[in-house]
Amino acid sequence: MNLRIFRHVLLTLLCVVAFSSAYAASTVQGRIYLKNGRVIECGEKDRIELPKHAQDVKLLRRAFYKDKSKEVYRYEEIDSIVCWHATAPEHPQKFIPAPKVGWLWVYLETPYICVGVFAQKGYGVDSNGGIEVLVKYRYLSRSRTAYYLRKTGQTEFYDAGSASRRGKDRFRESVAAYVADDPELAAEILRTNTSDRSRTILMLEAYQPATH
Repeated sequence: MNLRIFRHVLLTLLCVVAFSSAYAASTVQGRIYLKNGRVIECGEKDRIELPKHAQDVKLLRRAFYKDKSKEVYRYEEIDSIVCWHATAPEHPQKFIPAPKVGWLWVYLETPYICVGVFAQKGYGVDSNGGIEVLVKYRYLSRSRTAYYLRKTGQTEFYDAGSASRRGKDRFRESVAAYVADDPELAAEILRTNTSDRSRTILMLEAYQPATH
């Protein structure tokens, strides 16, 4: 299964199934990249606690031992986190702090655009390396998951709308308007007439602004 199909199937499942934290690993191995250029390495016996909202990041040294210690890195000083389940280091996942939003899982990233998924309830990493977006269904409501888009060179993310709902023209129109500087792609997005939001988002892999 290629990466494009894998991501589509993965996010489709995440948007229709309710997970609880009991099924997802909330501590992972990885690296914390700071804005000052420092890279904080996580050793084999260390674990990073996956953050949510705009939380600071906790790194547990010797996480499963009595002499464990904790390091805290502030949300504002972190550029990104690259992490993986201890059993699946070949499937790294990336998280970034988005101003005015919180922690985003990087769903798609090209030289021209980044797409992140925000999950109100947080994230987990499965033993197969995949992301579990934690959601909780309630009467007439569900916890918020949303797509956020940012073009290269910009600082703020654009809220494209919910990741856990089916289509409607307004979603495709919103995404197409955001990439209007690639007229061919914008027109293709509008022509698809799909109600599958993840399919629409994956089309952004082809985004290339006319100025390039």
